[in-house]
Amino acid sequence: MVLRPAQILIYHITDVENLPTIFNDGGLHSDAVMAQRNSTVIGYAHIKERRLKEIRVPCCNDRFVGEFVPFYFCPRSPMLYTINQGNTGRPAGCQDTIVHLVSNVGTAVGLGRAWAISDGNAGAYHTDFDSELNALSGLDWPAIRARDWRGRTHQKSAEFLVADFFPWNGIQEIGCHNSSVAQRVKALIQNHSHQPSVDVQSTWYY
Repeated sequence: MVLRPAQILIYHITDVENLPTIFNDGGLHSDAVMAQRNSTVIGYAHIKERRLKEIRVPCCNDRFVGEFVPFYFCPRSPMLYTINQGNTGRPAGCQDTIVHLVSNVGTAVGLGRAWAISDGNAGAYHTDFDSELNALSGLDWPAIRARDWRGRTHQKSAEFLVADFFPWNGIQEIGCHNSSVAQRVKALIQNHSHQPSVDVQSTWYY
């Protein structure tokens, strides 16, 4: 299988409440920066802490995972599932306000920042990291693309990590749960010079 970086989509999930801050900043900051702010957190606090203080990325000067902006290689990630189940402190069924910010590997690599590919959940201690594009062929793509990923949660959770910051103009699409959220997003971005397509992508949700 030939994997062309520009054709490999990557997905960052965030709450719609965070979009105004993202717009004002001109893009996405790493958790290391956002931890100092009053942003709406959607993931596990203890795993974010682990990524900030324990797990390092050896191929990127041993920097902590939390110093990178994380993307999945698929929508409808296991993390979205567990958030929607109410396991991270948010109410069950909360996925409707979460949006997918979509880019691609080619754009990410072209930023000139340090980057890495994880072979599974970058918040797990046994995960391996690589900063060569040929690592893409080693990912478990059947698991990444599966709708039923039981027993393959780690592999489906593979990540593309971009050091420190990902600019807003690198985002190509915003996928939303429903038309109400999509209209809200469109209203938020209407005055910005870069306006990705905003689409209802119900199959990206549980």
